[in-house]
Amino acid sequence: MSESTSKLGYIKKHEVYYIKGGDIYFLVDEYIFRVHRHFFERESSKFRQMFGGPTSPGKELEGSSPSAAFRLSDITAEDFAHFLWIFYNPRHSFYDASTNVWITILRTACKWSFPEVKALAIKELERKTITLVDPIVLYENYKDDPSVLALLYAKLCSRDQPLTMEQSMCLGIETTVRIFHARERLRSSSLDGLQSPLPNGVDLADVIQVIDEVWG
Repeated sequence: MSESTSKLGYIKKHEVYYIKGGDIYFLVDEYIFRVHRHFFERESSKFRQMFGGPTSPGKELEGSSPSAAFRLSDITAEDFAHFLWIFYNPRHSFYDASTNVWITILRTACKWSFPEVKALAIKELERKTITLVDPIVLYENYKDDPSVLALLYAKLCSRDQPLTMEQSMCLGIETTVRIFHARERLRSSSLDGLQSPLPNGVDLADVIQVIDEVWG
């Protein structure tokens, strides 16, 4: 994830996140970031391990200055700035960002093991989603929570409308086929197994049971 650097000829301070009083330095692309290590140590085991690495005798402590900054090679400067915004947001408890920015934050939080940032990003993305498919894709990709996924699948299989082509492409062929089979089983007594509403007497418990069986 990182390596130190001592080549300063081509780099420059980040215009927002070179913060006076910051006690850890990162080099991302051609930008030096100076921020507070507390935010990284508090939540991420990966960064705690990185900060606690051994230092060779006579060598400057990694991350302690611009010349010894940790190089983050698995993220762009723009995306790192989006991630830092979570910690330095001037509007406390109010996070206003686009869906794409939240997806970037979520992806980074998962990669770097920031569980609280991950939870916040998922919450904000759920608030922004329009269709049932959107949160399903998010939970499949970024959140290991089978109980939540089962409820989302149940809602999708219970609704009258089948998946659209666009939704099927978002979910992928495996999930789409499973949803088709679950909808077919739930509607096996109706004339149109794909597009009709659920038969009378089928409740949420019945739907969840079918979901569990189809998804194994």
